[in-house]
Parts: sequence; structure tokens; C-alpha cells
Amino acid sequence: MKVVIINGSPRCKGFTSAILHSIESELTANKIDVRFVDLSKKNILHCAGCCSCYKTGHCHISDDADGLSDEIASADGLVIGSPTYASNVSGILKDFIDRGHFVIEQLLHKKYFFQAICHSVIFNFGIKPFVNKKGQLYQGVLNKWKSLEDYK
Repeated sequence: MKVVIINGSPRCKGFTSAILHSIESELTANKIDVRFVDLSKKNILHCAGCCSCYKTGHCHISDDADGLSDEIASADGLVIGSPTYASNVSGILKDFIDRGHFVIEQLLHKKYFFQAICHSVIFNFGIKPFVNKKGQLYQGVLNKWKSLEDYK
């Protein structure tokens, strides 16, 4: 079995990467072949919105996205991890998703898929302590959180 793990964080040694490397260790300990990919080290351009992928089945832009799509095609499973920025995936992961959405949707057919976007973990152990530490500088955010029951 082969699994591709995609780190969608711009930080190769950040929290998302640490979680994904932990998953990688578990998989390799169970004799699963793993290919770990840091998107920040790949050359993946923005989607041009031309819809050529719908016409031809692949993107016309020549960069690392096609090679990564080929790796996903040959894998049995896929793990994607991303930090959450503004309650969304990172920009580099969004670029890859936009570029390969048509192709990736087909590549995921009959594959195991795990998405590691840990908003709750990142919020409680990253964002919330950071904002609380900023205090008065981020008073607007703190006031909003106080009005929301889930964030107290």
C-alpha cells in the first residue's frame, strides 16, 4: 500500500507538519509506503480559470502540480494537512486544490482519504493563546469571543 501525505502549510517544520509526520511514522511502522510532500517546496502556480482541465482532463500549466497529481493517482491513500487561516486552508493548498480540483476529484475515487485540518486544536493551542497574549491590541476579537458561548 502507498499513501501520499501532503503538508499544505507554508512552514515545513510547523505544527501541521509535526502532526503529519506523526501520521507518517504510524504508517511506516505498519509497513505502508509513504511519500511526504511539502507543498511549500513545490512550484504550483495559481489557477487561470480557463477550464482546460474540463476539456482535456489535465491542466495546461506546466509545473509541479501534474507530478503531484500523478503521485496521487498511483497511491492507495491520501492525507492532506493544512493550518487554518481565516477558517480556511492555507493559500498554497488552496492553489493546489484549485489547480487540480477536476483531476483530484477523479484521482480520489476508491481511495482512502484523511484530511487533517485541525481547527479546534489550532484555535485552542495556537490562535486563542496568541490573541490573548496580544491583549488590548486585539480587543475587538476578544470582545467578539466573549459574546460567543463556544469560545469562552
